[in-house]
Amino acid sequence: MLIATAFLATSCATTPKAAPTAAPQGEGAQAQGVKKVPERSEMEAKYLWNLESTFKNVPEWEKEYTAVDTKVNEIAKLQGTLSKGAGELLTALKLRDELSQRLERVYVYANLLSDQDTRVGANQSLEARARSLAVKYGQATSWMEPELTALPYETIDGWMKQSKDLALYRHAFENLFRQKQYVLPAREEELIAMAGEVFSTPHNTYSLFANADMQFPTIKDDGGQPFELSDSVFYKCVRSPDRRVRKEGYEGIAGSYAKFRNTAASLLYGAVQSHIFNVKARGYESCLNAALHPGNISRDVYNTLITTVNDNLPLLHRYASLRKKVLKLSDGVHDYDLYCPFVSKAKLAYTYEEGVQTVGAALAPLGDEYVTPMNKGFASRWVDVYTTKGKKSGAYSSGTFLTQPYILLNFFGEYDDVSTLAHEMGHSMHSYFSRGTQPYVYADYDIFCAEVASTCNEILLQKYILPQIKDPQTKLYLLCELLESVRGTVFRQTMFSEFEQRIHELAEKGTPLTADTLGAAYGEIMKKYYGPDYTHDPLVDNYWIRIPHFYYNFYVYKYATSFCAASNIARRIMDKEPGAVEKYLRFLKSGSSKYAIELLRDAGVDMTTPAYIQDAMKNFKELLDQTEELAAQVNRS
Repeated sequence: MLIATAFLATSCATTPKAAPTAAPQGEGAQAQGVKKVPERSEMEAKYLWNLESTFKNVPEWEKEYTAVDTKVNEIAKLQGTLSKGAGELLTALKLRDELSQRLERVYVYANLLSDQDTRVGANQSLEARARSLAVKYGQATSWMEPELTALPYETIDGWMKQSKDLALYRHAFENLFRQKQYVLPAREEELIAMAGEVFSTPHNTYSLFANADMQFPTIKDDGGQPFELSDSVFYKCVRSPDRRVRKEGYEGIAGSYAKFRNTAASLLYGAVQSHIFNVKARGYESCLNAALHPGNISRDVYNTLITTVNDNLPLLHRYASLRKKVLKLSDGVHDYDLYCPFVSKAKLAYTYEEGVQTVGAALAPLGDEYVTPMNKGFASRWVDVYTTKGKKSGAYSSGTFLTQPYILLNFFGEYDDVSTLAHEMGHSMHSYFSRGTQPYVYADYDIFCAEVASTCNEILLQKYILPQIKDPQTKLYLLCELLESVRGTVFRQTMFSEFEQRIHELAEKGTPLTADTLGAAYGEIMKKYYGPDYTHDPLVDNYWIRIPHFYYNFYVYKYATSFCAASNIARRIMDKEPGAVEKYLRFLKSGSSKYAIELLRDAGVDMTTPAYIQDAMKNFKELLDQTEELAAQVNRS
């Protein structure tokens, strides 16, 4: 809605990827025996994000924190003034915009500081204080939407005709009044804002549990060398050519989570209950409708994704069967077999610097307007590159209107890591263009659009690299990676979304979400998606525990829709369709100045039909055809 701050949405999370057990210069961090994850202090500065560009140090952050805290009290005093005229309304909106920008900067700094080492209690304290300040801000501004929607829209429309500055907010006003039926009276909005920290507790607790408190066993790598398991190296384990490493790594990590299955179920149930509270308080039809409505996304868009992907599950079953055949898995494909490349001798290996160079070359079709600021971003230390002790796992892009973009990586040097770099840079460049073009009120972009820019970069990278590969083994490796990108982003995220929808529907009907209930739902959907050559192990029923996205309230389906939209855009860019690049750059610069569905339509993709999804499925089938043919040739040679 119009007044809600976007500070919690400034991090664009992505699916956790492979991460290293040591930095490139980490010889000193590897004593004889077990490979150790290095400390942050062992990293060269060029591999660490430039957090000091936001605040030089914590004392400077403290000073701004105090100033914002004081400003929050000022905006609360404006209650009752919005109906007095265009000038009073504009004054309130400008103060809100200034305060929200500064609050986001305070929060993001604390969040990034905490994520770079989750073991440091002082950093967690800063983040908790920033979150509390955001809740206070929410309380202080909770009266604004009820007070605005109590006015006739015609009155506000008349004021906008008098004031060009106020007319800037036209789309925001229209969006607010579209949601008027779900805006509560001022006191009730204040109470909901006051409960913000309570509602965020399940996710915050889960994050600490998963990133700071979880302990994993030690296993041996494929060379017999002991190494520490961590959530960050999960994908390194399951991508190993050695099935023993895959199995032991999977069981070591998933099994460690499973020990806390009842605690995890309670946390996730708490998150779902907070969504149900919102539905009941505001009068939405369901949790899904409540998640879709703010972005003006039709439920048909969501249902079309689920239906179309389910219609194409025979392709995924065929892919699982190919895995069984190529990897010679006589007992079927287990969950820990779903990630590894088809060949182990032809890996594409990159230093971080080579990865940066490769991404730049792959994105050259977007032109200098895109590539030049991206290169400056690399040089300005937007990226935090390698795994260190206590660092949050996975990858994301973050930042605010008042800061540079920030990218958290856990880079290991495989193709997948270069793809992740391209992905997160897509988010950051989207933010760079949007914040550089739009006024603050539209500088953020809807989450529905967020994954388009990131996935488009991934696909352009694929299209750049594949034609260069002549060696059959290496080409088979890369084809497998491309199939994996579709499986992981379209099929798997849609599967996660089905699970998310299932558990919300169960909770809405009054069914408690116990570990057994969640496990049964997850296992059933896994079996449906992967077909007859998939072998389901009981431990997989607990895998939902390690997916943080289930706390994000129907986020994951957007990975799938965005991938399909990005596939369409990337194809037209590579085909040099007239105007394709220009339309895409306009999309990146548009922020939230229109509804997401309209912005994507302007970029050439109609999200209201299944055609764009079928287009992605066609691409998956063509990749599968090529892979089957090449795998047969390699096996004969």
